Amino acid sequence: MTTIRHIAEIAGVSIGTVDRVLHGRGKVAQATEARVRRAIAETAYKPNVFARTLKLGRRFRFGVVMPYPEQDGGYWRLPLHGVERAGRELASQKVETIPLFFDKYGDGLPGDFFGRIADTKPDGLLVAPILTRHFIDFFSSLPDRIPYVFFDSDLPGLHPLCVITQNAHRSGRLAAELLSKIMREETEVAVVKVMPDDYHLAARVEGFLAYMASAGRRAHVHEAEIGRDPDSIHRVLSVCRTRYPRLGGLFVTNALTYRVAQAVDRMQMHPRPALVGYDLIQANAGWLQRGGIDFIISQQPEMQGYLGIRQLYRHVVLNEPPDARVSIPLDIITRENMSRNTENPDKEG
Repeated sequence: MTTIRHIAEIAGVSIGTVDRVLHGRGKVAQATEARVRRAIAETAYKPNVFARTLKLGRRFRFGVVMPYPEQDGGYWRLPLHGVERAGRELASQKVETIPLFFDKYGDGLPGDFFGRIADTKPDGLLVAPILTRHFIDFFSSLPDRIPYVFFDSDLPGLHPLCVITQNAHRSGRLAAELLSKIMREETEVAVVKVMPDDYHLAARVEGFLAYMASAGRRAHVHEAEIGRDPDSIHRVLSVCRTRYPRLGGLFVTNALTYRVAQAVDRMQMHPRPALVGYDLIQANAGWLQRGGIDFIISQQPEMQGYLGIRQLYRHVVLNEPPDARVSIPLDIITRENMSRNTENPDKEG
């Protein structure tokens, strides 16, 4: 196994010089540093992070900023599972994950929320930046020494270490294409835009409308405050049924698709509009099995949480360059290809 001593012998320098290059401590002549880095590259040297962290007694704390796990039908439990899995794998490297939850449907963030983040003294942050205005203000003032990774959504104009998301505009276009394939030609479609709005939900709607316009179909956007007012979806569907007698399809912009399926069933809407939404939470899986939902677009939230911690680990602990962007595939789930291992598919979460 390559050691620092081997690197020093190849580069013709002292062990102390190699250590300074590896850890950015002290000054090293440019030509000398170049020789050391060539030797590192030639030998594919990897530092023994475990031994180093044990020796230094250093712990690494990664804050995870996201909505409460039970919100959006339990959707946020999924990325949290990924975070916890990464944390278990990296526990021997003295990596600790610290969940910092907020209420997605509250009146903004508590005044002390960002202070609570600072109090954890994080070495890095994994953030779902879905409350756009609050997070733009926060990250604009965040010290440069604290790296952060976005998952689930992005915020243009900021500089995260890595962004782990699905292409929201393309996923909206995909939803429109799926609906178009199973709707009758003369029918119309309604978008149930779940509030509060954020960057990636807005991009999904834009992609959906762009596809429908190119296909010559009429699409109507309606907002629903499902998180705060469960009855709002009934009012939205009542309006749609009255205004659009040729309603043939519904597109829901987030994981609360099952709420729309429930409302369609209770209102006995016939013929039943085709329905496309997001994420294989348990309640959505149940309605997919029963035929109340036609397609689910999965954005692999558990993998997003897992990869987010891994990207921070690469940067902060291993001192390796992270991926600037990780694009999550557009997975289409139907009743036929849904895993039969989904637990309690009829439970709403």
